[in-house]
Amino acid sequence: MTGHTPASSTTARICPNCDGFATAAVSSGGRDPRGHLHTITVVCPACHGTGTLPARAAQLVGGRA
Repeated sequence: MTGHTPASSTTARICPNCDGFATAAVSSGGRDPRGHLHTITVVCPACHGTGTLPARAAQLVGGRA
């Protein structure tokens, strides 16, 4: 068979805590002498910056969630 590989039946869910936007740049309010804005990168603590969570166990077995 040639072409694209079919999608698997167990797909990852979008993280409900960050809605898939797992990383954000937050301004600390200051600028350096060159005028660059100081930012820090913050990741979602629930999904650890991936934006997805594993499928539920019931979905992996084939049951209804």
